[in-house]
Amino acid sequence: MKYLIYLLLGMSLVGLGSCSGEDNPGNDTTPPAPPVLIPHRGDVGDPPIEIDEHNVVLTDDNNGIDTVPDGNWIKLSWDPFIDNDLSHLKIYRYSDIDTLAQEIANIPANSYSYLDQGPLNERSWYSYYAELFDASGNSSVSDTVSYAILAKSNLLSPANGAVMPNSGWRFEWEIADDRTGFYRVLVWNEDNELLWSNDLHLGVEDNPLWMTFPVLTPPIDPGTTLRWRVDYFDWDEEHQIYMGSESNERILHIN
Repeated sequence: MKYLIYLLLGMSLVGLGSCSGEDNPGNDTTPPAPPVLIPHRGDVGDPPIEIDEHNVVLTDDNNGIDTVPDGNWIKLSWDPFIDNDLSHLKIYRYSDIDTLAQEIANIPANSYSYLDQGPLNERSWYSYYAELFDASGNSSVSDTVSYAILAKSNLLSPANGAVMPNSGWRFEWEIADDRTGFYRVLVWNEDNELLWSNDLHLGVEDNPLWMTFPVLTPPIDPGTTLRWRVDYFDWDEEHQIYMGSESNERILHIN
């Protein structure tokens, strides 16, 4: 009987010893790598920029924090996260009016961007940072990125869905506000490739503003569908960056 008791006791001690050498997932205290929010790199239609030693053409998807055509909103984006055991992401915002940072979103860690639908005031600078959490509750905080939104241009013509010749017609739109700045007309083809863009700097132009669509080489094929909008920019001397807005987008068909 004593032998059996000693045997059971020895087995228990061996079991405890083997457990003491294993990692306990609940004791993970290592925070994830900090999230990297992408600052405003420039605007669609700008010359290519260097990213990670490569020349990159800016698009609405890779140019960082920016406005969007759908509303008076600001979109945040970030680099892919490094860690795998991630839980969620908190987004914080403050501005030059409301200087106290507030949590505005709690989203899954597999999200790739966030759209701040405000309400946001025109010409106010909004700053954002993110806190990334892993499954054990550890967290790390990103750097801050900032941007300011402008009034949108109101498109007049061509009407949405209009059928047009392949050149010689005019884009028309109303001035966004009474400030200085410049406008950029952007046209994409059916493959979402930027087909043409041109800038109009304010001078003595009347309202509405307009720009003629040129003859392109090679010419646009009949039956092609195009997408276009007008972006508005104004320089902010304090932040040394252009504020911006993107008009609602329209499509037109070439006959």
